[in-house]
Amino acid sequence: MKTMLPNYENNVANVSNSILKYFNIETSHSTLNELDDILNKHNYKNVVLVLFDGLGYNILKRNGKLCPFLNKYLVSSLSSTFPSTTMSARTSIESGLHPIEHGWLGWDMYFKEFDEVITLSRNCVKSTKEKITDYHIGRTLLKYESVVDKIKKDKDCYAKKISVYHDDRNMSLKKARMQIQEILENDKRNYIYFYCNQPDHNFHTFGNDSILSKMLLRKLDKEFKKLCTSLNDTLVIAIADHGHLACKYITLTDYPNIIEMLEGDIGIDVRAASFRVKEEYMSIFPGELKMILKDDFIILSKDEVREQKLYGEGEENKYFEDALGDYFAIGITDKCIRYDRKKHTQKSSHSGITEDEMLVPLVVYEVIGGKGE
Repeated sequence: MKTMLPNYENNVANVSNSILKYFNIETSHSTLNELDDILNKHNYKNVVLVLFDGLGYNILKRNGKLCPFLNKYLVSSLSSTFPSTTMSARTSIESGLHPIEHGWLGWDMYFKEFDEVITLSRNCVKSTKEKITDYHIGRTLLKYESVVDKIKKDKDCYAKKISVYHDDRNMSLKKARMQIQEILENDKRNYIYFYCNQPDHNFHTFGNDSILSKMLLRKLDKEFKKLCTSLNDTLVIAIADHGHLACKYITLTDYPNIIEMLEGDIGIDVRAASFRVKEEYMSIFPGELKMILKDDFIILSKDEVREQKLYGEGEENKYFEDALGDYFAIGITDKCIRYDRKKHTQKSSHSGITEDEMLVPLVVYEVIGGKGE
């Protein structure tokens, strides 16, 4: 399998910084030149950013017949963040920051003050329903100012986030489209950030090549076309946060010698796993772990993760150091790591550094004046 490290000069975070630049707002990092050129061609009244969770570049290209509209307006590929997972990449898209800055380092994060690994999206101790605090840990301790919030400060602009989740009965792709259409009728400059948690959910549950997932891809393409062709004077940008890869699992509790060396549960994600190691085992741990993981993962110390700037550049978030742990195992084949069998398996996953996971599409549809095709 081909692998690639995150490229923070051709990255999902650069898209957000290009949007900030277009709205004359200070950027956090470099912009994306090819997107800047498109934005500068015309003074668009509206910019709509659509994020399809998990719709990787390679998956989109493989499914050209199911997604003809998305492929027709595919401009190029971008790099996801490290790890190639929603908490890190989506937050970079929503903020314009690198993961080292915003601190959402993965699906599960260790917080020293609670001495627990927390599943950020669920605000629970990993693999449980136990809540430690009466506030949301991620949204409170890892709070950031979003691109939407920054644009809203301009009285001549309007900005809004709209989300669609697979289990939300009150919101559908059609309702979201109609809501976007209505908003953009105002007399302001508008920025709409539209997040859809598909096809990621279906890929995890059914696999990225299943019949149900392929049916969903066809639906997403049709809905995206309906959205694009219903708007006026609008630039529509579609990207993903990461791709997907069919996977198999390695369970650490099958190896008691490894469990004995750990301070507790692993963090970050299933293909970018962080290990906190007891002091007396620090020197031998990488070798012991390598015997189990073989050539399916590369093993890095936290210092090597820092040196390679896998989490990007900028001021380190307050919680970055503790969450890194001592060692990382980063997936380069089709294997995932789980601590024990409480962690359910998925048919397809991400967070490693294969091209299938790291490459995401940049799709751009321009409507200058009247409605599109």
